Amino acid sequence: MDGSQLFEVWAPQDSVWSRWAKPALFTQLPTALPATPMPVHSADAPPPAEPPAFDAGPIDTWTAFVVDMPGPRSVDIGLALARAGYRPVPLFNTAYHSAAIVPVEPILRKLQDAQPEMRSLVLPADAPPAFLLDARRLEPITSPAPGKFDNRWATFPQDFPSANFLLSRGIRQVIVLQADALQGKPRLDLSHVLRRWQEAGIQLYAQDPDGQFPPQPLQVERPSAFRSLFYRALTLAGLRRNSAGGFGSIIPVPSPSSGRSGFG
Repeated sequence: MDGSQLFEVWAPQDSVWSRWAKPALFTQLPTALPATPMPVHSADAPPPAEPPAFDAGPIDTWTAFVVDMPGPRSVDIGLALARAGYRPVPLFNTAYHSAAIVPVEPILRKLQDAQPEMRSLVLPADAPPAFLLDARRLEPITSPAPGKFDNRWATFPQDFPSANFLLSRGIRQVIVLQADALQGKPRLDLSHVLRRWQEAGIQLYAQDPDGQFPPQPLQVERPSAFRSLFYRALTLAGLRRNSAGGFGSIIPVPSPSSGRSGFG
């Protein structure tokens, strides 16, 4: 299965939410990802614990989700929400590269591994959405340096449906799933989206999907540069775009200076 076919599985044409799905990561899907090395564990150490399964509960057609969890965990939760009847919408607006400073290979593997089950699920075209983000999108595992692939990325209000569109589809509340949800502090780029929805009357809630607490009311404070004409430009200034429309490109290696310096 190539990238375009995998994208169709996750963003079928009949879904009203697929227009917001991001194809960038799918278009750069390698023909075959490198083989995953088998984990090595000490004989005395137990294997790492699997994260708890997320129970989405019965579907609410007036509820949408924003899943802002680290990489493959976001896809896992998106699949759990799909089983409950929600439409996962991948917003991973970045690119794959072997020298990437933000690892996205685990996300690609999860998207691939989940595709048979996603194909088997029969979701209505107007199933309520669950928007999938990578919480580590701006957290590189190594410093940007010449020769590295800088694929840090941010999300913007234009990447999501407007509040008016959500309301027109019957969405009245949004639950944000993130690891630090109970502190009520969504990441800065996402807060620009949520604040717009909040001002339009959509009720916001936060929940830690790996915790034992129900959703808590979320009040998003007005972020810096909110609705500023310069916010997008200022954010993009520190990121690298690519030809696929998403983020990610090689940091160029400076060319050696030519000629002699000084006098004489």
